[in-house]
Amino acid sequence: MAFGVELVGLVALPFAFLLLPFEVDPVAALLAFGGGAAGGLGLIAFYRAMSLNLIGVVAPITAVVAAAAPIAIGVVSGEKLHVGQIAGIAVGLVAIVLINGGGRISTQGTRTAVLLAILAGIGFGLFFILFHASSPAGVTAFVGGRVGSAVAALCFAFVSRVSPIPGRSAWRLIAFGGTLDGTGVVLFLYATFHGLLSLSALLTSFYPAFTVLCARLFLHERLSPIQLAGAVLAIVAIALIAAT
Repeated sequence: MAFGVELVGLVALPFAFLLLPFEVDPVAALLAFGGGAAGGLGLIAFYRAMSLNLIGVVAPITAVVAAAAPIAIGVVSGEKLHVGQIAGIAVGLVAIVLINGGGRISTQGTRTAVLLAILAGIGFGLFFILFHASSPAGVTAFVGGRVGSAVAALCFAFVSRVSPIPGRSAWRLIAFGGTLDGTGVVLFLYATFHGLLSLSALLTSFYPAFTVLCARLFLHERLSPIQLAGAVLAIVAIALIAAT
């Protein structure tokens, strides 16, 4: 499914030419390729985690890690954390503990979902960082990222011995999701090129609220009270991390 989403996302290429600069930059293309590969593997982990019927758990944790990753890079490079960011990371850790320990389903299933969500968040965080670095190349970065994501999906399919071609019944959803995904990447490149990485990553990381709402409305997903508290705390953590 991930491979199909990456291919369909290329329909946003005309939109990319409309909004983004175009510069042939091999270094930027390589950075975007790496970011796309990291994001593609993160997307696969995200899909796998959601397949465990814990969308309300997976989405907030992934977003916390994805929002924190750019901050971690900053700390390694010598930047200092603000009090709000430290509080956000602490709240995020508490949220993970609550989600991991308060499920109605088996503890092993919850732990697997949490682990996959963390891996997905790391992939998305690297995507944000590398796409921000390559954003001056605009369209080149967009295409390089899509190629990187597609290659990552194909390699994963080869290693796991699954077909990269989804079933016919999934193509409508893939067409819809891929179009939104490609458009979203173009908008992120535009935002991060004209603004700050922290601000762009922050706004992008608020998606769990909508994801959790959709899981509740369309899939009738229910969380235990402790898991629900953890999911809410995860969203609070995103706000704290990004607000400073």
